[in-house]
Amino acid sequence: MKKFLLALLCAATFSMACAEAPGTGDRYIDVKATNAAGQTVALSSLVGSGHYVLLDFWATWCGPCRGEIPYLKAAYSKYRDKGFRIFGVSVDQNVDGWREFVTKNGMTWTNVCTTNPNGESSNASDVYDVMYIPSNFLIAPDGKIVATDLRGEALEEKLAEIFK
Repeated sequence: MKKFLLALLCAATFSMACAEAPGTGDRYIDVKATNAAGQTVALSSLVGSGHYVLLDFWATWCGPCRGEIPYLKAAYSKYRDKGFRIFGVSVDQNVDGWREFVTKNGMTWTNVCTTNPNGESSNASDVYDVMYIPSNFLIAPDGKIVATDLRGEALEEKLAEIFK
């Protein structure tokens, strides 16, 4: 019996270690992190109800991430009234610097940080197996991921196709 339980435990551990992050066609996985006001916000609070949600992983110190901000702002401005939302997840460790950056740059969509003011960290980037930033996932109202890594004009093109 002990050998059976040990084998079962090893198999379960191995299967969890080999689990893949969600990708195009998969259902999203809910994550939570802290917003600038110190409140915990879940991705699931935006998904559904006719909304397409861009789950966007980034950081203030990341040059390519900063380069994406004008595209995100334009897309959000153009499509938010049609049901487009952004759930920005910063991997910054300096929470005060992140808050200041978001405000200064007019990033008015939902923004959270994986590090909270107490120094604790969310596992959001681990759940999505984020290996580089910027990295994003476009989630349809039914909770399925319909696209990944939409950068620059590719985001506008995909949203134009969806909201035609």
